[in-house]
Amino acid sequence: MISRRIIFWDVDTQVDFMLPGGKLYVPGAEKLIPNLGRLTDQARNDRVFLVSDACVHTPDDPEFQRFPPHCVRGTPGAEIISETIARRFLILPDRREASVPRDLSPYQQVILEKQTLDVFDNPHTETVIGRLKEFTDADAEFVVFGVVTEYCVRCVAKGLLERGRRVALVEDAIKTLKTEDGDSALAEMKSLGARMINSREAIDELGASKAKQA
Repeated sequence: MISRRIIFWDVDTQVDFMLPGGKLYVPGAEKLIPNLGRLTDQARNDRVFLVSDACVHTPDDPEFQRFPPHCVRGTPGAEIISETIARRFLILPDRREASVPRDLSPYQQVILEKQTLDVFDNPHTETVIGRLKEFTDADAEFVVFGVVTEYCVRCVAKGLLERGRRVALVEDAIKTLKTEDGDSALAEMKSLGARMINSREAIDELGASKAKQA
């Protein structure tokens, strides 16, 4: 039985960001993988629901005027690393004609594709958050981890906080490209109400939440 009080959210843990040799490699990101794997194991073991978002670009994506080409659809670099994939997952493309199942509970993980930094540009993100209320509490806390702190992690955390949701950031499972920018983003998110925890605390708090609902 999954937790009603906690939802995990994984941000952009894809080959091009996470592994040396990736097209937009985040230095040191591979060192997060053991913690990311332990967090994802909680979804694999049906202890928590996992939302993920992933960049999926076209070869001529306008974003490549700002960043080097990365995570192009159909390339190995766009793949989510194996450590952060659950057994039963649903992919929701960034297209309006895609449909969100009424009941998400058969899945362990929903993956929201995006072409911009902000996953809330995917028209299905709001729907997914709403559907989660069918089997999690309305005030459930989102535990956010992944890369990059000052870009897509910030967009997820800020978007959730601005929608009145509770957010915890896993400090040993996020990574920045520039320390100064990452620190600034963390300060902003904390000022909006996010709290900082580590991966051990995230797993322990998940266990405590499940014990209370048993």
